Amino acid sequence: MILSLVLVFLGIAVLVYSANVLVESSSDLALHLGVSLAVVGAIVVGFGTSLPELAVSLASAVRDDVDLATGNVVGSMVANLSLVLGGAVLISRAPISTRGQSLYLPFSLLSTVGFIFFIRGGISRWEGGVMMLLLVLSLSLIFKWGAGVQGDLLPTSKSKENHPPTEGRYDLKKEIAKLSVSLIAVVAASYAVTEGAIDLAERWGVKSGFIGISLIAVGTSLPELVASTVAAKKGKHGLIIGTVLGSNIFNGFGIGGFIGLIAPGESKDGTIISTLGATLTLATVALSAIFILSGRKILRTEAGILIIAYVVWMILVGS
Repeated sequence: MILSLVLVFLGIAVLVYSANVLVESSSDLALHLGVSLAVVGAIVVGFGTSLPELAVSLASAVRDDVDLATGNVVGSMVANLSLVLGGAVLISRAPISTRGQSLYLPFSLLSTVGFIFFIRGGISRWEGGVMMLLLVLSLSLIFKWGAGVQGDLLPTSKSKENHPPTEGRYDLKKEIAKLSVSLIAVVAASYAVTEGAIDLAERWGVKSGFIGISLIAVGTSLPELVASTVAAKKGKHGLIIGTVLGSNIFNGFGIGGFIGLIAPGESKDGTIISTLGATLTLATVALSAIFILSGRKILRTEAGILIIAYVVWMILVGS
């Protein structure tokens, strides 16, 4: 019990520090390469913060627990678009602008719908292959369409002048190493938090299905939440939306694809992806999509609505 508590609190502390480094390194990389923060957030940070979900889901699927893997993925996707967005606004006390940041939303929604469609009744290798192809296609289009969007390029704290860092001031190898280390730290800390939370849940006698969409999903979504909160405080809104939507693309197509290719199997419970569960999931995701498509700022009121929607979804689907 004590060790689990230590893992949770120490993991959160490491997450906060690592996420701060992650945001700064990603921003500097975007400025150096001349691409938008949304692209870096969707591809670099989105992939890195999805690694905990990938590790947990693959481990569960290999142990023939497709339901736990499914719950983790679905729970994380819903958490990203509700808990993470709403939490980043409330914790940072800074509204998040969604203007011009709806470019990648269709890919995120397609990934969510696609995962639910393919996973119902189980997942086969050919379905996993299709999802991997959709992942590659989505990321290719994101880079192609977003590389020229410069509106959300913002100067970082290291570069206070209104121009990108020069070659003399920017060490690409050093910054990539820093970005890699911060990603590893985020993943490791998230794993520690998740393991501690799982142990506490088992000691308290909570159902495994509910653990999948709640504790595990929230635990593996902590990197997105912390990174988005830090980015909100620094005013890097493009990085927030890019991270959230990019993470969902990796969660749905990427993790779903890996599960299908490496450990295909059938769902034994099916509650999470039942008609009711799928309807509630899509309704919650649609709510956040409306806020993003509005093209304005997500204020505390909208953030509160997203948090409430997530809690209601978790209770109804997990019960």
